[in-house]
Amino acid sequence: MSNYFLNSGLKRDGQLQLIPEHVRFNLTQLTPSDVGIVQFQIILAEQEQNIIELIDIQDNLGNPLIKITLKQRELIIQYLENTYKFPIQQIILYKLYPIFISFHDEINLITNFNVQSQKLQQRFAYTSNKMGIFLGSRSNLNAFTGITRNLQIRFVRENELKMQIEGEIKMQKSILNDLNDIGQIKYKLPFSKPLQSIEELDNWKPNEEYTILPIQQLKKITRTTNQPLLVCHDMQGGYKEDIWCFGNPMRQNSYRFYYMTHCDIFVYFSHTFITIPTVPYINICHQFGTRILGTIITEGDDNTLTNQILNLKYVDKLVQICQFYKFDGYLLNIETNVDNVDLFIQFIKELSDKLQSIGAILMYYDSHNAEGILKWQSELNEDNMKYFQACNYFFSDYHWNLNKLSNTEKNAGNQKNNVFVGIDIWGRGQYGGGQFDSHIALQEIKKAQLATAIFGQAWTYETSNDSRSQFIQNDNSLWQGKNTVSLFDKHKNQWVITSNGGSGWKIVQENGEETAIASFDWCIRTYTIQLNLVSSNKGGIIQFNARVKGTGPKFEDLYLIGIELYDRQNKCIASIDSFSTKVNKKEIQFNVDNVNVADDKWREHTLSIKTTDDTQYVKFIEVGKDVELWAGNYGTQFTGESMVYISYDSNKDLLRMIKPKTYQEFPLQTYFNNAVGEAYYIDGQKFTHYKGYYDNLNDFDYSLCYPTKKIVSQDIQDNWESSITFSDAWNGSSCIKIKGDLQVNKSFLIKLFKTRIDPQGNLSASINMKNFDKKILSLSLVFKFGDKGLQTFKPTKILTNKGWDIAQYTILNQGKSLKSVYLKIENISQQQQAVDGLIGGLAIYDDRFTEQMKIANVDFKDPTKYIKNIQLKESVTNLYDLYIQLELGDLQPLLKTIRVFNDKQWIGNVRSNYAYFPELPFDGKEMFVKLQIILNNGNHIKAESVLPHILYSDQVVRLP
Repeated sequence: MSNYFLNSGLKRDGQLQLIPEHVRFNLTQLTPSDVGIVQFQIILAEQEQNIIELIDIQDNLGNPLIKITLKQRELIIQYLENTYKFPIQQIILYKLYPIFISFHDEINLITNFNVQSQKLQQRFAYTSNKMGIFLGSRSNLNAFTGITRNLQIRFVRENELKMQIEGEIKMQKSILNDLNDIGQIKYKLPFSKPLQSIEELDNWKPNEEYTILPIQQLKKITRTTNQPLLVCHDMQGGYKEDIWCFGNPMRQNSYRFYYMTHCDIFVYFSHTFITIPTVPYINICHQFGTRILGTIITEGDDNTLTNQILNLKYVDKLVQICQFYKFDGYLLNIETNVDNVDLFIQFIKELSDKLQSIGAILMYYDSHNAEGILKWQSELNEDNMKYFQACNYFFSDYHWNLNKLSNTEKNAGNQKNNVFVGIDIWGRGQYGGGQFDSHIALQEIKKAQLATAIFGQAWTYETSNDSRSQFIQNDNSLWQGKNTVSLFDKHKNQWVITSNGGSGWKIVQENGEETAIASFDWCIRTYTIQLNLVSSNKGGIIQFNARVKGTGPKFEDLYLIGIELYDRQNKCIASIDSFSTKVNKKEIQFNVDNVNVADDKWREHTLSIKTTDDTQYVKFIEVGKDVELWAGNYGTQFTGESMVYISYDSNKDLLRMIKPKTYQEFPLQTYFNNAVGEAYYIDGQKFTHYKGYYDNLNDFDYSLCYPTKKIVSQDIQDNWESSITFSDAWNGSSCIKIKGDLQVNKSFLIKLFKTRIDPQGNLSASINMKNFDKKILSLSLVFKFGDKGLQTFKPTKILTNKGWDIAQYTILNQGKSLKSVYLKIENISQQQQAVDGLIGGLAIYDDRFTEQMKIANVDFKDPTKYIKNIQLKESVTNLYDLYIQLELGDLQPLLKTIRVFNDKQWIGNVRSNYAYFPELPFDGKEMFVKLQIILNNGNHIKAESVLPHILYSDQVVRLP
């Protein structure tokens, strides 16, 4: 038997992400045979599209041999020129398809341990010893997010076929049995899903025992001014990476929404009948005091589903669903004709009233005239007023003009805060054009004193070409008014080679992307641009992005990237490089001791440096060298370069117009954690996720209320920058980098929170910071209490851990309401200082929260009491899946997250009643599972001090 087994070694832990890339393999040394077998398991991480191309097998000449495509509930197999179609069902809840296909006189398809057969029009025979395989779609049109594992291409003799089929049926039965029942814990669906039909709505029942639910309660962070903000999150159909409650198993550039601090209502939108928001988004929204709505949608020419849902018997069930999954209401998006308008209004009113009775809301989307005909009004008028009055919340369509906006303003009366005027960021028929000109529409809505509904804000992500740095750049431009001008055209040969050491640079073109590969001696190339030819704005930021990796067999090649600024006399006035990451006032110097070391993964670098009025020229530098000193090009590889100039335009700053919400309860706490990246830090110590990459939206807690403005200092003016950085963190994957220049004995304040809280007792606070030299810089907290002036508080104690300083504060009760919180950075040296430091965490809480911890009797040391069930199950990949069912009790309202360790190895976090961690290694003897409790104020103890729950070998559920 000839067998090609595609599993471990190809991608991490045997999992191959099929999309967005397709992967080609050429297989050789195969034994010709008269029976061919294709076997694999596929897991879909989202809703299937109509057609998903899975596998394309070619013969030794590159001609099509076998193609396997999934079309909804049908598997299409093409062998040579003939097509064979088989109905197929997923097994259990995990969208897992175990697929076995054999080719002989007939095709046998085995899935769900059922055998289906069709006679082949041409008997199978393969006489070559070579073939090619494409995995995944070559077109994003037929793409999906998912993984395949245990892919095997086999060729056997006819007398072995029966044994192969019997073995596969037995294997699929064991998989199904394991998924159905693994003791007391059922196989948990690790992602949320919508209800797609009226039948699914009919059959829905609340069942906490088998449902993953969020734990975060809605915090009191509300808008104390008028004109709230709604964000409607419609991204690629919904249910993407945000479905994963315990970490995304696919390595991908995941979306993040950074402005929950400004958002009052967040609509989770998809084009699926009943859209139930995902657990991570419910947790995040509630953490930031944002109400999150699901969606009820019907659309298309057929209004059958509309007529079905308007049956009043469904009102109670829709309320029950909302209450069970802990979200805050629905957007009612009926985009079909309505046959019975009176019934429609009655349905709206009853659903709205019953939702309000549980603290939730119903919002009507502008889509009908008075007769119930589908007709978008793009304003509040006599035609749609009755729908608005039935629920008191209105979402206007996007195709408005100033006349329609004026009508809406007039008709809204004293309910302007409940009338949300739409802005389509994509710009489809949008007043002002949308996209980076969305500020034009927002300014008009603000003048009309109406609420704002921003639709499709993930446009900044969807147009970023799968680059995180490009996404953040787009997002900053849209929300913060940061104008970005490209300084580099990758399609033009703009680099100047200044050193061609060894065999010189080698340039490789692939898929329109250039890769430069260094040789065995120093290779240097530069690109210089005259700044005033591309932008007249002064005082902006130069940003340089590049991806770098080594070349095998030894990947630890040397490299450096950098930026140099020059004045009109061609004198270097400032520089920054990837090794030091600090701004210097001289040209970049390098040798083997002060350069970076590459590895076998593409690493993305981002360098930023602020220009001055004297800046005339900008030089970008790449330096590489092969560590093996081999002839040819086995050195550092550089690709994906982007050079931009970023300047600030206050007129385009959406956040300046929207303003953040007001925190009305303690604790105030954030780690500025973006929750995606190569590494995860715990109290300053770097960890690598056991899957090789960390991506868990459920952990996201990035909170920066004033990212562009709110600096109180005449001495600083605009010479200040805050940005997210992934190069270090205190807890999580990221932190805040603060840069600016300070004159002698000068300081500046950065506003952190707008508050309205009456402290109970004294306040405790802490700041986690790095690279702030205590001899030259002083960091303080500044509070505004009631009508008093600003009060500065110095730390009572400063601890040090893993290079980080932890400044701790005790602040006596001032007897007044806390109104504002600032961070003060002061230059206490005798010369000008460049501020370039990191803020990794912040926490402020009062004695009331401390008392709540005591009442809850939080057991940090022995959290095993919160485990209701725990089980370790052998998986089909010879690794082990860990399931934990939690019973949190009084701990739940105080809990931020729970970190889970396999002995000393951190494996993930959980913010729900269940935890699931797939494909863990197990030595066959015992596993030490630790739960590290992190409270909402950041309190926790070290993981090494936590008592473990021990799973012994005889407790493991093994495959037959």
